[in-house]
Amino acid sequence: MEAALFMSPEPLKLERLSQISGIHSLGILKQMLTDLMKDYSERGFNLVESPEGWLFQVRSDILPKVANLTPYSDLPEGAKRTLALIAFREPLMQSELIKIQGNKAYAYIKNLHSKGLVKTEKEGRTKVLSLTQEFERYFGEKKEEIKEKLIRKINEKELRASSTEAGENQ
Repeated sequence: MEAALFMSPEPLKLERLSQISGIHSLGILKQMLTDLMKDYSERGFNLVESPEGWLFQVRSDILPKVANLTPYSDLPEGAKRTLALIAFREPLMQSELIKIQGNKAYAYIKNLHSKGLVKTEKEGRTKVLSLTQEFERYFGEKKEEIKEKLIRKINEKELRASSTEAGENQ
């Protein structure tokens, strides 16, 4: 069970863990997972139950120290761009996001929502997208800090572009 949780790139539902472990009593399996949660509580990562299933996560107090070691490989590039747009413009209307990214953004939003990184609220014929506390935990930084980094990156890019353009005009 531990090996499956460690190796899986995504959370595992109780039923899937039952199949893998051969433990058919969901009650016993749940108790074993609860015991494992206690065992791991003093280590660098925790066993947690999320809406998607059971998974190992780095402890929130340690995450900022090690977050730079992973490229967030469980998120496709498009989903990362979607998150960046939401972080930059939060709150962002879904209809605006679709205008920027096209229809593929619907799948990104669904993926990000299922991971608990984005919340959606119905407003008229569209939805309002905003970031969650899970977003901050996942990236190990406050969303305001992430927005500041995005603004700095954009400004650096614009500065490089204007420097290149100025050099070409001479």
